[in-house]
Amino acid sequence: MFPELTIPLTQTAAAGAALLAAIWLWRRAEAARRSAENELARLRQQLAACEKGAAELARNEHQLREVLEKLPLALFLKDAESRFVMMNEACEQAFGQRYATLAGTHGGAHYPPEQQAGFLAADRAAFESRRLWCDEEWLWHAGLQQDRRLLTYKQPLYDEHGQPALLVGMCVDVTERRAAEDALQSTLRQLRELSDLQETARGQERHRHAQTLHDSLGQSLMALKLDASMLASASRASHPRLHAHAQRVQGTLDKAIHTVRSLINDLHPSTLELGLPAATDWLLKQQERGGGMHCQLHLISDSAVLAQPQTWAIFRMIQEALYSIQAHAQATRLDVSLDLRASALLVVISDNGLGCWAAGSRRATLSMLALRERVSAHGGQLTEDNTPGRGTTLTFMFPGNEKREAAASRLSDSVRA
Repeated sequence: MFPELTIPLTQTAAAGAALLAAIWLWRRAEAARRSAENELARLRQQLAACEKGAAELARNEHQLREVLEKLPLALFLKDAESRFVMMNEACEQAFGQRYATLAGTHGGAHYPPEQQAGFLAADRAAFESRRLWCDEEWLWHAGLQQDRRLLTYKQPLYDEHGQPALLVGMCVDVTERRAAEDALQSTLRQLRELSDLQETARGQERHRHAQTLHDSLGQSLMALKLDASMLASASRASHPRLHAHAQRVQGTLDKAIHTVRSLINDLHPSTLELGLPAATDWLLKQQERGGGMHCQLHLISDSAVLAQPQTWAIFRMIQEALYSIQAHAQATRLDVSLDLRASALLVVISDNGLGCWAAGSRRATLSMLALRERVSAHGGQLTEDNTPGRGTTLTFMFPGNEKREAAASRLSDSVRA
C-alpha cells in the first residue's frame, strides 16, 4: 500500500543488524582483551614468583656450597659413570688434587692404576648394593708423596626409574689412627710375648726348684728317716727313752717329708711329666680331698701332642680357675672336660656354685682379668657363662699346632712387610 517505504525500511534493518553484530564483536573482543590482560598479569606474577624462587634457590645453593666447603669432613659427588661433579676443600686436601683437575673425570691420570681400578670397583659395588657402603681405601697423595689410608662412606642415589644417578661420598683420613692402632697392637703383642716368656721362665724355675727339693732336701730327709728308724730299732730293748725320742724324730721327719712333697707338687707336680690329662686328674683329686667337692674329669680326646711349656701353661690356668672356684663359689660339684685335638684344644670347667666370677668382687675381677690375659698370651680365647645361683662355666679354646704355625707364619710375614 506504501511501496515507497519498502526500500528505506530494509536498509534500516540491515544497518541495525550490522550495528548489533559490531557491538557483539566489540564486547567479545573486550572480554578477550580483559581475559588476556588477566592471564598476562597472572603470568607476570608466576614469572616473578619463579624468578624469586630461582633467586632463593641460587642463594640456598650458594649457602649449601659454602657450608660444604667449610665442613672439615671430606665430601664429594660422583655421577653414575664415577666422574667427579663436586668436591669440597677438605676433600681436595685429602685427595691431594684440586677439584678443577678432577672435575668431569675419573681421576685416573692422577692415581696409580691399581688404586683407580679399586675406586671404580668400589663405586660399582656401592651402586649395586643400593645401601650405604663403607670400606677403607689406599690413596696416593701427590702433595705428601705417600699413600694415605681413607675410611670412605658412599651413599648411592637413583633416579625415578631406579637407575644410578649420583654417588654421595665422605672420607676420613685414618692413616695416623691406624698406625697408632697397629703400634698399640704390636706393643700388646710384645707384652703378651713377654708375659709368655716370663711364665715359661717361671715354670722352668719351679721345675728346677722342685727338682732341687726332691734331689737334695728330700733325699736328706729320707736318709735321716732311715737313720732314725735304725736308731729306734736298735734302742727298742736297751734304751727305752732313746727309743721314744727316736720315734718322735721319725714322726717329725715324716711331717717334714710330707711338707716337702707338698711343696714339690705345688711347684711342679711330677704328674705333669705324664701329660695334661694326668696332671689335671691329680689336681682334681687334690681339690676333692682338700675342698670337699665332688670332682670329675671328662677326657673327650687326647690326640694332640703338646709341648712341655704349653702343658705347664694350661695346667696353671686350670689350677688358678679351680683355686678361685674353691675360694668363692661354694660349689659341691666340679667338672673339667678336656678335648685335646690336633686342630684345636678345648678345656671346659663348670661348677654348680654361686657364680664366683659374677660376684663383682675386686679379687674375682682381677683374677678373671689375669686368667684372660694368660689365655690370650697363648693365642687362646676365654669365654665365661655366669648364672648366679646356678654355677659358672669357663671355656678355654686354643688353636691346634697347624693353626698356631699358620698364625706365626702370617705374623712373620706381616712383620717383614
